[in-house]
This record gives sequence, structure tokens and C-alpha cells, in this order.
Amino acid sequence: MKLGVIVSPAAGWSYTGICDLAQRAETSGFASFWVSDHFFGGPGGTPDRNCLEAWTLLAALARDTTTIRLGVLVAAVQYRNPALQAKMAASVDHISGGRLEFGIGAGWKENEYRAYGYDFPSPGDRVDQLREGIEITERLWKDDRATFHGKHYRIDDAVCAPKPTQQPRPPVWIGGAGPRVMRLAARYADGFDLGKHGDGGADLTPEEMAASFRELEAAEGASKRKVRLQRSHWSASILEADAKPLIDKIRAYAGAGLDQYLCAFPKDRAAEMVERSSEELIPAFA
Repeated sequence: MKLGVIVSPAAGWSYTGICDLAQRAETSGFASFWVSDHFFGGPGGTPDRNCLEAWTLLAALARDTTTIRLGVLVAAVQYRNPALQAKMAASVDHISGGRLEFGIGAGWKENEYRAYGYDFPSPGDRVDQLREGIEITERLWKDDRATFHGKHYRIDDAVCAPKPTQQPRPPVWIGGAGPRVMRLAARYADGFDLGKHGDGGADLTPEEMAASFRELEAAEGASKRKVRLQRSHWSASILEADAKPLIDKIRAYAGAGLDQYLCAFPKDRAAEMVERSSEELIPAFA
């Protein structure tokens, strides 16, 4: 089981606060640190709160950390031209010395799209855009000059130089919950982040998680993958005086097939809980 920390959303955080948390996570022994891709926080948005843009935030963290792996979970494909985002990701991979985890998804937060003037297509079209965006990213990272003509996006003799540091590419994570996104993950990705929670944001039960992973396994079988997708999930995490409840939850998820658990600690206690994790949480999964 790999353990990471996620700031989701980044609303209400200063860069100093997020940077400090990432550095504490690195020192405490977490494997990865993730940020969300949102422009404002909350279902209705809270414009009076700071919310740092994900890729510029990740580039800064790449300079202010040294060993922990860094990712966006997950970048909405429509928010940035996919060819530009491929260049941005390659740049962050270089800045970080090859520590990028590339997370991408089909997007969901309609009021954010509307507020910033983005079209909000149907779920099917958003998944099609995700597929085309991944195709463009793969070609730019691999080919000297990349061409792709799709329904939503196109590139002609586009160049991504330098290529990412990691070879053959940075790990690709696709996030979501539905069968079409699972099929895309099985075809294109290295890992799948299960972006699903219970009613009202409640934790998934291990049985619910296992059921979703059975769907994912079926998608893997249909695509004839040779290497199993890594499975990731984040949820609200509390490290109280006794770490056992959180440890037991993560172990139950491991039993359901999870490979990576990302801790979303409460903002006002995140620094304290990250530091305590080095003595209580991380050793339980070493």
C-alpha cells in the first residue's frame, strides 16, 4: 500500500501553507502529494477564498520539494488545450527531476465551467474529449512531431521538446467512476483513481470499493491488458489519539484491491496529522 496526501480542494490555502504541508509529507515518508484541479471551492463556489491554479502550484512544489512524487488529481481535460497541457506536464517533470504523476479526467463541476466560460458538454462528449486529450498527450510525449485530428481537438506537426524525463513516460492516472472512463483507463493509463464516495461524501465501504474494482477488472479483461492497473482512492482522513481506526480503514481497502490511499486531512489539523503519520500511520504499511 502506497500512502499519499491530497489537498482537495486547494481553496482557502496559501502557497506557504501548501508548500509547508508538502515538505512535511516528504519528511514524514509519504510517497506522493497531490492537488486538485479547481478554480474555486465548494459546490456553489466561494470567490472570496484563495484557490491556487493546479499546474502552476505543482511547478512551484517541484522546486520546493526534493523526493516526494507530485500530481494533480485529476486535471480536467477541457480546462487547458491538451497539447499545451502535455507541454506543461513535461516541463513539470523536468523541474521536479522526474517526479510527476500525470492525472487526468473528464471533468464534472458544471458551475466552474460556466463561470469561466467553458462549454459543459454531455458526459459522453466529455469522455470523448478525454480520450482525444490522452491520444494527443501520448503522441507529443513520444513523437518528434505529432499529428492528430479528432472531433474535438487537433494538432499538426506539433512539437513537445523536451520530452518528459521519465521514460517511457510519467505514470498516467485516469480518475472517475463510470464504465466508459474505466475502459479508457484500461486502454491508456497506468493507474485508475476511483473518484467515487458514498451518500453525502461518506466513505465507501470496502464492499462498494470491491464492486467498482470488479467493473474495472472486466474493463481490463476486455482490453486484454498485460499489466494490472494500479488502483487509487482518496477520502477524508482523521488521525486521532488512536491511529487504529484509520489504519483499519486503509487495510480494509487494501483487502478490496486498493494499491494507493491518499489522505485528505482536515485543513486546520493537516500539518499535525502529517507529522504524526511518520510514527503511527506509515510504519503500519511499510
